[in-house]
Amino acid sequence: MFVPLANGPPSSHDSPRLRPQMTRQEIEDAVASGSPPPVFTPSLRRSFRKDRQIISHEDSSDQQFNSRDAAQHQSKEAKSKEHGIFFRPRTSILDYTELMYQGSDRIRGLVTCFWTIVGAYLVSLLLSHYENNGEFLSRGLASLIFSQITDLILSDLGLVLSTAFVVPFVRVLWIGRWQPRFLDPRKLQAMGMQAVAELGWLVFWYMWQGSRGWPWTQRCFFALHTAVNWMKVHSYLSTNRHLAGDLKTQAELKAQQNPSKNVVAQIRTLDSRLCPYSARFPETQTLGNYAMFQLCPALVYEIEYPRTSHIRWGYVAEKMAGTAGIFVVFYIVVAHLMIPHLERMHEVGLMLTTVHLMGPMATCWLLFFFITFDSIANGFAELTRFADRRFYDDWWNARGLDEFSRKWNRPVHMFLARHIYMPVRELWKGSRGFESSQLLRRLRKTMPPSVAAMAATFFFSSILHEVTIVVACRRWNHGVFFFSQMMQIPVIILSERVKWLHDQQALRNWGFWVAMVFFQPFLLCMYTYNAFLPKTPSFNPVQTTSVSISAVNSTAAF
Repeated sequence: MFVPLANGPPSSHDSPRLRPQMTRQEIEDAVASGSPPPVFTPSLRRSFRKDRQIISHEDSSDQQFNSRDAAQHQSKEAKSKEHGIFFRPRTSILDYTELMYQGSDRIRGLVTCFWTIVGAYLVSLLLSHYENNGEFLSRGLASLIFSQITDLILSDLGLVLSTAFVVPFVRVLWIGRWQPRFLDPRKLQAMGMQAVAELGWLVFWYMWQGSRGWPWTQRCFFALHTAVNWMKVHSYLSTNRHLAGDLKTQAELKAQQNPSKNVVAQIRTLDSRLCPYSARFPETQTLGNYAMFQLCPALVYEIEYPRTSHIRWGYVAEKMAGTAGIFVVFYIVVAHLMIPHLERMHEVGLMLTTVHLMGPMATCWLLFFFITFDSIANGFAELTRFADRRFYDDWWNARGLDEFSRKWNRPVHMFLARHIYMPVRELWKGSRGFESSQLLRRLRKTMPPSVAAMAATFFFSSILHEVTIVVACRRWNHGVFFFSQMMQIPVIILSERVKWLHDQQALRNWGFWVAMVFFQPFLLCMYTYNAFLPKTPSFNPVQTTSVSISAVNSTAAF
């Protein structure tokens, strides 16, 4: 949904989604006086440049809009309260380019320090490897990663293009002139047909992956990308099915003669949903509109997204270079610091190997975060002029796994919130189907809607993890990922119910970090040792490590 920006053309040197508001001297005088200027709100972030102040708005309620923009902003706020999910222009917290232009001076130096230390350590590591082995880089992992790369690229392109079936599916069955009369998008028949279409598409591509004979790395990448594209397909179909239902309801209300005031109000409400800003449903249901959604780094479909004014090609080149650089760092850490320990795991034991891998695994986890959310996501956002760059929050300050799951990966969190959490919560609140069973009635009375929705969300996420890992690895790992996800529910409830534990914010943050640093390499070692080593005649630590690292990182990503 579009959030209007301040009037006036942007400067060619400034961020395309932000506008100059106050001079540097005005900001310094206001801060020195101890009373912030009226345009400041608690959700504004100050950012200085040489000769002007640029304000990054997370809440634009204090902007001077014209009458139409003000009405659009009020509509956005009303819809945000109704659905709980909306988009607006925001920047990534740790995006280095944004930190240089309008970020906090306190964080910028820390990011620079981090990458400087990583670079210095890598130089030392490469020199040590050259002294011991006569080469700077180990080539075993590279031969595995780039094997059958052409087949993988073509298959992945076919996977992405095949998702376009959703456009004719929506236009023909729900909003087209050839729409079957018995197929009402508001009824369960439409939901069932959507489920069949999604399941058929998902099974086909999982079977395609299993028939290609790819190594572990290619399988894991393709399985994860299949799951991401399925989420896009589901969000597109579900959102448009609801909008098609609203369109039918509006047509029925307009057909009434002498409508009452309540009917007129309902028509206006439905019209605001069908045309939130400039675009109107169903005219937006085109291949071009879906292609833009497919390229945008978002998993929740909207008719419109906030857009920037232009593309910064230098920024795109920077993100491409950052992706390549982080991938090289990731490769060096895995090949030089992790595989040698895993090769000796059956000799030194699981626990000692876990201790050796805590540092390298935590490094891989941070690199996975930077390459996914800082480089790739921001790069695609710039190419599509997608203005909402809030792909993560301050997850490093998380005081528990529930807070971490909300802040670590916001695109997936928003998908789960809109399509799993909120529907289950509303169903638990008002459905009459629970009255038919005494057990369900008791369960509904004892379990709050928020807890039921949280349990359903974790259950769905756990199933998705387990299916993805089974498909990628062609073996069932005794439900390790499923149970590791589901065990978070009692931990979350305990941390909220016990008052003493709830008040220990610093202790909870320490506990979170200890759990993440220790249990991720522990899961990796257990997955490698118990699932692969006893069942494989010739143990290949390179293949096993690649898929295991991807699997553990994907668990955090989902």
